[in-house]
Amino acid sequence: MHTLADPPQDPDVDDGHRRGRVLRALASCMAEKGYQATTIADIARAGRVSKTVVYAHFRDKEECLLELYSRATDQVLGTVGEAREEARAAGLPWRERVRAVIGAYLAALAAGPAMAWAAVVEVQAAGRSALALRRDVIDRYVDLLTEVAEDLAARHSDEVRPVPRPLLIAAVGGINELILARVERGEADRLAEDTDVAAAVVVGLLERRC
Repeated sequence: MHTLADPPQDPDVDDGHRRGRVLRALASCMAEKGYQATTIADIARAGRVSKTVVYAHFRDKEECLLELYSRATDQVLGTVGEAREEARAAGLPWRERVRAVIGAYLAALAAGPAMAWAAVVEVQAAGRSALALRRDVIDRYVDLLTEVAEDLAARHSDEVRPVPRPLLIAAVGGINELILARVERGEADRLAEDTDVAAAVVVGLLERRC
């Protein structure tokens, strides 16, 4: 079973198994002691590899974090995209489709608590490249939510209103605060419990009011 940090089916990665171990080790170390305090020696020790192996795959700690964050994001968004298509194919009511998308997002993060901590908390302690990647990731989540909203507005115009992008950015920000609260309490594995609240935020934006 692949985790959010694994680099599966990547023809450009030699020794992908050990690369994945290094990525998972970084996530584990950050969850334990934070990004700033984590050293290459810590990562090597947690990953049960030598420092030479770590440096063979990554120039430095920041490059390792960037790949960890990028790969995890790709997997989470892939999972959310699959849930969106499955909900649409099943012909679910539009509110349930929204819930399916939000629920898949939270469940994917809950499956990797250490990665959730890295993505929500530690990435903000890294350098400018990490912050730029975080902004790109948020934009990708907003893009996906925008696609869902536009599709629902087109199919259910009597119930769903068009929503401008800034409001969807605000919704994603609010959901991220829910995620942050759980993660800071050490409850990342319980993120799926916030599905109803998070979905209600988006449904409330989309509902057409008389």
